[in-house]
Amino acid sequence: MEKKTLSNILEGKIFQIPDYQRGYAWEEKQWKDFVQDIDALIDDKIISHYTGTIVIYQPSKKPTENYGTKRLEIVDVVDGQQRLTTCSLYLSIIIKELIKISQEDFNAEIPIYLYSGSKSKLRLNNDTADFYLDLISKGVSNIEANSVHQKRIYDAYCFLKKHIEEQLTKRVDKGEDYLRDLFDAIIRKLNFSFYPIEVESEIGMTFELMNSRGKNLSSMELLKNYLMYWVYRNILDNSEKEDFTSKINKTWKEVYVNIAKCNGSESQCLRIAWTLFVNYTPKNWNGYSGFKSDEVIPLRNFNSKSKEDVKEFLLKFVDGLALISKHYSAIIKPNNNSFDENELNLLTKIRNAGNIANYLPLMVASRIKKETNEVTKDDYFDLLKSLEIFSYRVFLWEGKRSNAGLSKFYRWADDVFSSKHSLKSVTDWIYGTINWYSPENGFRKSLTEDFFGWYHYRRLLKYTLFEYELFLLKGKNKPKLNWEDLTDSTIEHILPQNPDSNSNWLIKWTDEERKKYLHDISNLVLTKDNSRYSNFEFDRKKGIAGSGFSYSNSDIRQERKIAEYDDWTPDTCKKRREELTNWVIKNWGIDKHYQEPIVDVIEEDDEPIFNDVD
Repeated sequence: MEKKTLSNILEGKIFQIPDYQRGYAWEEKQWKDFVQDIDALIDDKIISHYTGTIVIYQPSKKPTENYGTKRLEIVDVVDGQQRLTTCSLYLSIIIKELIKISQEDFNAEIPIYLYSGSKSKLRLNNDTADFYLDLISKGVSNIEANSVHQKRIYDAYCFLKKHIEEQLTKRVDKGEDYLRDLFDAIIRKLNFSFYPIEVESEIGMTFELMNSRGKNLSSMELLKNYLMYWVYRNILDNSEKEDFTSKINKTWKEVYVNIAKCNGSESQCLRIAWTLFVNYTPKNWNGYSGFKSDEVIPLRNFNSKSKEDVKEFLLKFVDGLALISKHYSAIIKPNNNSFDENELNLLTKIRNAGNIANYLPLMVASRIKKETNEVTKDDYFDLLKSLEIFSYRVFLWEGKRSNAGLSKFYRWADDVFSSKHSLKSVTDWIYGTINWYSPENGFRKSLTEDFFGWYHYRRLLKYTLFEYELFLLKGKNKPKLNWEDLTDSTIEHILPQNPDSNSNWLIKWTDEERKKYLHDISNLVLTKDNSRYSNFEFDRKKGIAGSGFSYSNSDIRQERKIAEYDDWTPDTCKKRREELTNWVIKNWGIDKHYQEPIVDVIEEDDEPIFNDVD
């Protein structure tokens, strides 16, 4: 391991970030530390600053490529991509500022540190390479920042640019000196521990034994490095070692791409894999550390599990992790273009209802089985519908804790994934569990006779009215309000909360009737902005078709439906209440077949869902 400056490191090489690595991950905390270190080198006259480690993979057969007038060696960045990317972004801004003030000599530094033509000296991975090249060359990108990594790179560029602008404002008379000192500090005063690796499987060992400054590695990264280290230590045959290493790298590339597509959680995805491949009991999850135990992937002690058994498990797990990440991504962020409409609708409902994390291992396992035709589409859709009803009845209606039934769902995920039980059996058990938490008879009685306080249970109310809007649209049109748009201002009281003292509302409604129905679902309707209705009379709210903002002219179907009433009285309110409660029962009631609850079902789980443990 050598101590090198950035100018030493970048000389004669093109650096690329392999696709199997995570993308750019630094955020404001790391950017602040970075610029403070650089400014200290200038203001405090510090000679040098140790910045961290750069590890590259440099195989014995060195690939090369034309770059400008030279032919340079291409190396993979194993560790240090966050520092290299941030340094490059900062240098690109500094050089642009220097050229702007007529320091044209710095044009010659661009190919040394940044890019030559359409080729960059540092090449980022996955969807960020072109975006990054646009930023360092033009200061803007023609590509919209969509992925989380693109957004982080853009935010880093904006943060660094703003910092320089603020410093130049403070140093009006010494702006050029400051920029030159910045440039010099980055390329000559930052010291890195530079470490080349020639054998790919050594990468994991290097990570396992080395700590470096910066943003901590995620559970997914730590596990990959541990698996590479395991291969390096325990597989002697070089050909087999290369096969294992290649398979691990290929899987991690797929995993990072899939998780980036849905802006998902690496720890969440990894926990699903643990649940399906290792142990479905929630309390046994211990993050990345659990994989290193002697019962799962022992490094040295093979008394509990032989080396051959571990190798067999590794191959199965690595293949399975790629598959799980694919289905996890699809569930978290379904694609309108490639999804069955029924599945897309059900996944969207489950996500909107909340607590989808409770079901993720089961949903992933079921979707995998559907893809391999081990379960039918109809059975899969029936399962999804049961999960949506569970969310509505248990979480929204009953208000149970978000981990209600967690251990059951994890066990059912294992049942489906290992084919111990059929999907239809699991769906039946889910309905029995719903009835344990939310007995059917009590649900119907409360809904039709007792419960009039809907307005005080906002998520329940919003979800119900939003689904009612979809029902009225009958799938022919998109709703004019998106789920994300719903706020308190999109809930309208038809009978106003505070009618004027001389209002007809006080003549048509007794105090007792107003108190009873005011916050009931029968008196509530989705709207775009309830402030436009204020406490107007019903005739004014209803309006006349073509006469301006009113229920009659609304592009929200349930408002139009209110406009079909001649007046809004306790009788019409009762009529609408009956229509809505019948619709709620039809949508989220349980058939008689499922009305007997599972007797042995639940002890309340007491752990938070997907608690990320690294």
